[in-house]
Amino acid sequence: AVVSTQSTGETNLAHMQVQLDTTKSKLDETEKAKADLQKKYDDAVEKMEREMSDMEKKYESILIEAMDAVAGKLEQAQSLWQKSCKMVQLRNIAKLREFGLPNLEL
Repeated sequence: AVVSTQSTGETNLAHMQVQLDTTKSKLDETEKAKADLQKKYDDAVEKMEREMSDMEKKYESILIEAMDAVAGKLEQAQSLWQKSCKMVQLRNIAKLREFGLPNLEL
């Protein structure tokens, strides 16, 4: 009877060792899968951050070009307004001189 108890205990121990090995193997696989998934996640985040940075630079460039274009148009308009304003002032001075107000200057 002692032999069968020992044999049953050894069988039970061997069975538990197999379960432990199987569980450890599954844990190793799960940890590797987790590490792979984390790397994919980190790579995706890094890629999105690079793309976002590139988009910011492109957007900034577009804004600068647009603002430069607006500034150029405003400068042209200002020059025309100044010429037009000077013409109006000269006409007004000429009219005032017609009424006898001498020596008026801009």
